Amino acid sequence: MATAADNPVTGVIIPLVTALDRRGRPDAAAVQPLLAHLAAAGITTLMLAGTNGEGPLLPVDGVRTYAAEVSALWREMAGASARIMVTAVGAGTREVMRNLESLDDLDLDAAVVLAPYYFRHTEQELHAHFRDAASHGRPVVIYNSPGYTGNPIPVSLVRRLLEEPNIVGLKDSSGDIALFSQFCHTAGERAGFHVAQGVERQLAEGLRQGAAGVVPGVGMLAPALCAELFQAGHDGDHATAAVRQRDVDRLAALFGLRPGVSGVVVVKTALHLLGLCPPYAAAPFLPCTETELATLRTALAGIHDLLGRDVAPAGH
Repeated sequence: MATAADNPVTGVIIPLVTALDRRGRPDAAAVQPLLAHLAAAGITTLMLAGTNGEGPLLPVDGVRTYAAEVSALWREMAGASARIMVTAVGAGTREVMRNLESLDDLDLDAAVVLAPYYFRHTEQELHAHFRDAASHGRPVVIYNSPGYTGNPIPVSLVRRLLEEPNIVGLKDSSGDIALFSQFCHTAGERAGFHVAQGVERQLAEGLRQGAAGVVPGVGMLAPALCAELFQAGHDGDHATAAVRQRDVDRLAALFGLRPGVSGVVVVKTALHLLGLCPPYAAAPFLPCTETELATLRTALAGIHDLLGRDVAPAGH
């Protein structure tokens, strides 16, 4: 019988960056130092090609090749407990289904599926979209990210989707903690369905509300810290989780380097300065300016106690 530990939406889930070479091509070999860093901290689950993974900006074949190579590397590093999810995104259902088909022969634990973007859709249309994704046969995790898709997923839709056995969980990045609490309550209506908190500044509160997992982008910088926060919250030690949350907030403050935009470039540059990943991001992202780079170096020095790694000297 499957247990909660078998569900890919439990524990600390790292939304992995896609390492790129100078020409913008996915380069799985270049992410190996980061994978080793994560494995050493006891991380077991990766989510590829999401927001941090620049999935919507990458060609389908590039995502597929990167996922195949990273999956093989990760299963060797993390052993039998390793879990891999890949995000399938598209403006419409047909595109998402093509993306799912491209992953058919890969050894994955689930596909993460967003709502369509660009056009606004009714609940009935969103229901059909996720139902079609679930019919493809692979376990599916719903990804609620209304800030990117423009199509928020309501509790009523999640309740309807509980009828689809292949839909095994929900990652919520709405930032609405009241809604998140409702998602967790709804998840209790079906065994085998779990909810993960995708907002860094709400990890501890999400666990207090009943989250089974957390998806912190800053977990790439400080995976052990995020693991400690999760374990405390999972064990009901919410006071300790709150203390660790304040540390996570210090890390999340790095995103303010480019306020109001995605933190992809900041995270990749920080990882590069720590010797974990190349800094290159997909167009139209631009690299950090010299001013931003200097500011980031200073910020990383200020949170050295959380990172446990030295920043590369200037010029590297």
